[in-house]
Amino acid sequence: VAQCSNAVLTEAEVFWRTVLPDSPVPDPILKLLHPGLFFHEEAVQVGKTITLYFPVAASAPLGLLPRHDADSIPFSTSSLPSALARLGIARNSVQAANMEETLYMCDLPPKAGEAKFCATSLEALVEGTMAALGTHNIQPMSSDLPRSGAPKQPYTVRAVHPVDGSSFVSCHDHNYPYTVYMCHNTPSTRAYMVEMEGAQTGLVVTVAAICHTDTSHWDAEHFSFKVLGSKPGDGPICHYLPYGHNVWVKKEANRPSS
Repeated sequence: VAQCSNAVLTEAEVFWRTVLPDSPVPDPILKLLHPGLFFHEEAVQVGKTITLYFPVAASAPLGLLPRHDADSIPFSTSSLPSALARLGIARNSVQAANMEETLYMCDLPPKAGEAKFCATSLEALVEGTMAALGTHNIQPMSSDLPRSGAPKQPYTVRAVHPVDGSSFVSCHDHNYPYTVYMCHNTPSTRAYMVEMEGAQTGLVVTVAAICHTDTSHWDAEHFSFKVLGSKPGDGPICHYLPYGHNVWVKKEANRPSS
């Protein structure tokens, strides 16, 4: 559950957590920071309307680094000063705060039964996903969204395509000088590719939607419950994957033709 919320942190939340680490963000502010993210699974049907907001893509000025370059840069909370010096970033800058938040989340140990890793290169992303899913038979999926984001508006569902797979790993792009993914397995999950059209702008997007079917063990204070007016165990809670995030699917083994 922590991954679900951490994956969609805004820069404002990163600032708040860095400056006020012992004070939770008030609920009314959280709702303003996440104006359209969570929805019920019943909304994933043709003809239904979902109000969503698509944020600007996470900042990664250096892009996806080659593995040997990424591996040569220190990547842990304790080595943050070395990483800042290596990358020429001021210690008290917003970029440094973003790095600190990302490293903190990457350093958190996985929970019982959880597969969790951070990847700083394409090779690490693929290898980590294969290890988490226990197979080479995987397929990535992501949302087709504008990098510049889109304003909050109602979207009408035009098509729904359930994703055929037995297990999933979600990977979330974080604000960092170069591309960093935080990945985790998502048990009790259904996934869909959903084509939608904006009611105000006519923007057509296709989003990867992740629906968590068992929320009974989630923290009752998780802000998805506040937004949707529900509580743990009430039913599936869904969210879309923002630009740059991806979900990896463990594909079913091909059956021999009869």
